[in-house]
Amino acid sequence: MINSLFESIRDDKQLYLNAREGSEFEDRVVYYLKSTLGLTRILRRDVVAKDWAAISSQLANKFGTEYLNLPNKKLRKTFIYQPRGKQEFPDIIVFSDKKVIPIEIKFSANSQTKPMWNSNVPRANAFYIFGSYGLQDITFFCGDSIISPKHRERLYGFFDDIKKLEDEIRTKMPELDTTDRGFTPYIRAAFDQKKHKDTVVTNFFTHPKRIEAENLAIEKLKAL
Repeated sequence: MINSLFESIRDDKQLYLNAREGSEFEDRVVYYLKSTLGLTRILRRDVVAKDWAAISSQLANKFGTEYLNLPNKKLRKTFIYQPRGKQEFPDIIVFSDKKVIPIEIKFSANSQTKPMWNSNVPRANAFYIFGSYGLQDITFFCGDSIISPKHRERLYGFFDDIKKLEDEIRTKMPELDTTDRGFTPYIRAAFDQKKHKDTVVTNFFTHPKRIEAENLAIEKLKAL
């Protein structure tokens, strides 16, 4: 069912790329879910507390690899837009006949060739849509085809280690602060993509495995 959305993105890019802003781009995805797939948009408050607890726990797990089974048959063929707020992962969760499917949407109004990842790298059990208005191109993928589990763990583990060091240093700040100005170190987790070896291609639109990643996403969605 949801694979049809991604096939539409692949086959009719202009339907989505007429959007100049990220919110308009997301609106086109939401419209397709409602008008073409016939899904019902619901709100977070429409999900009973017990079911939402299971969903929320799954969404909070950055290392999850499995898709959550549908917690309640009443949720079938519905979706929630921004289920955890505007700035939190994911942008959409879709309830298929069997599973809970997170979708994260990335958009560039200019000509960026890679998404802004901020404090999250791609989740293994989520699908991503990345569109560029400037380049007039759009691609998609499942997180598990973009980054390996070991790589993901080391990336997040780096900031866990830094946080421990930050906490240790902060305990020394009161003694060092003889001017009473309160200066202290602040660490913000953020991830980027760099060409750290010759085989790296950070451009999502020209990456040699782009089509393979798109096909894998569609096939995986067919099973969900």
